[in-house]
Amino acid sequence: LTDQSYCHRLQHDMYFLTSNSRLNEQVVDKIILQLNRVYPQILSNAEAEKFRNPKASLHTRLSDLIKHLQKKGDRHCQEFYRALQINAEELYNDLPSRKILSKLISQNSGGPEAWLSLNP
Repeated sequence: LTDQSYCHRLQHDMYFLTSNSRLNEQVVDKIILQLNRVYPQILSNAEAEKFRNPKASLHTRLSDLIKHLQKKGDRHCQEFYRALQINAEELYNDLPSRKILSKLISQNSGGPEAWLSLNP
């Protein structure tokens, strides 16, 4: 997992993020708005409105957002993780991919360089 892209990590974390209402409407909106306002090249106004549409279920919108970002590429997925960390740090720290990375780092004791290379 350490050598995988952010898109692969997001694929690994998708079920965790979309199950059991881990992310509520307000947090998902904050993530979408951050991606749209801070990084409009990552999420356009039209795309942001689509993923904020209350007619679709939160699960569907979040799943669609994640799939959309994965299609756009690694930088888009990385910015999703950054927005998640800012808006839901506790959940971000509980991500399966984060737990695997933390475990690998503690086992390998790769020093600060290894840690920095694995964290956005």
